[in-house]
Amino acid sequence: MPPRRPARWPRLDDRGVALVYLGVGLLLLGLGVTSTAPAADGPAADALHAALLVAGCAALAAKRRHPLAVLLVATGAFAGTLPVGGSVGLLLVLWDALYSAGMHLPARGRRGLVAVVAVLTTAAAVAGGVLGDGLRDAAQALLFAAAVLVTPLWWAADVRIRTESAAFEARRAALERRQADLARAHAADVERIADLDRDAAVREERAAMARDLHDVVASRLSAIAIHAEAALAGEPEAGRDRAALGAVRAEAVASLAEMRSMVLVLRGGGGDPPAGAAAGLDRLPDLVADAEGRGLDVRVSASPQPALPAVVDQAAYRIAGEALRNAAAHGPAGGRVDVRVAAGDGLLEVEVVSALRPAVDPGAEGADPAGSQGRAGLGSATGLLTMRERARSLGGDVTAGPEGARWRVRAVLPLADAALPAAGRPAAPATRTAAAR
Repeated sequence: MPPRRPARWPRLDDRGVALVYLGVGLLLLGLGVTSTAPAADGPAADALHAALLVAGCAALAAKRRHPLAVLLVATGAFAGTLPVGGSVGLLLVLWDALYSAGMHLPARGRRGLVAVVAVLTTAAAVAGGVLGDGLRDAAQALLFAAAVLVTPLWWAADVRIRTESAAFEARRAALERRQADLARAHAADVERIADLDRDAAVREERAAMARDLHDVVASRLSAIAIHAEAALAGEPEAGRDRAALGAVRAEAVASLAEMRSMVLVLRGGGGDPPAGAAAGLDRLPDLVADAEGRGLDVRVSASPQPALPAVVDQAAYRIAGEALRNAAAHGPAGGRVDVRVAAGDGLLEVEVVSALRPAVDPGAEGADPAGSQGRAGLGSATGLLTMRERARSLGGDVTAGPEGARWRVRAVLPLADAALPAAGRPAAPATRTAAAR
């Protein structure tokens, strides 16, 4: 059962308030409480009180639409009762008219009203001192005028300020809600853009792998065709033909192993791959020259390597190139980059260590808060994603992270298991996994 709302007083409109004032005034008139000061009583005075009270209450019904006119009518009605001692009911009407004028008049009208009230209050104090018994009567007249004229204006100013403050807070809350909605929409857009960037990077990497697959298989099939054509060119000869068949079988097996390895990497791709030049670690000097052209100081340390499977050779080349491109994009100009390539214990290790861009104090002179640091923070990490995907498709792994003032990327690729399908690849020993991390 829902909780009950607390009871509220019925809200009256302006005409209802005017009727309440009229009823209170007539009740006071019936009880004989009519004048605010000693005066002559009688039927004529009561009739004057009642007539002016009706006029003041009738005008009070339009106090929101015409606050100044209602104030003038209420003031005139109250002044009309002063010869017979004033009217308590019309005093209430005058208070309400003054309050309504202080609430609903424009700023210029309120300033004029405050000036008039100040003059009247001062004049009442002076008149009380002159016509009465000195300072005592002047103080009494000042207090009476302030109670009648200043109090409703002060009350109206306080209510108006609170109302405007509440309206301002409501507008600010609505603005903050809109800003929060925009921030959530912006975050969702940024997340969608990052997802699209990652998808595009993965598709681009798979297209590069498809080009590598095309080149590897094409070279193997060309060797098969050459050996077969040489065997078919002359007369049959057992020794020569067996040697040719052996070479064809070796090339076919190697081509099948290479193709299966690359297809595992391309598990999400499709379509006809474009042709391109195969790339391996023998083209590492080209990557170094490109990085040096970007302003980096590259030092290479490469140990003698055995014959690498083509898929491992190409993966190592791609990982090294991506790491060097990241160093040029996110490192300081002229920073040193150490590249190390080593093979041993059935593993190929590629390590690229580069300098980190120093942090910039946002308050320092010449600092660019939205500059390089801000751009670096907007990256989607697609480079690390593609490097890890390529390495893990071969059973290896890539680790990357800061080490002091430098950034280290280390890729470990297995050599013996590179040509095996994922289902037939043996699990790496615990020591090897620890070394790869």
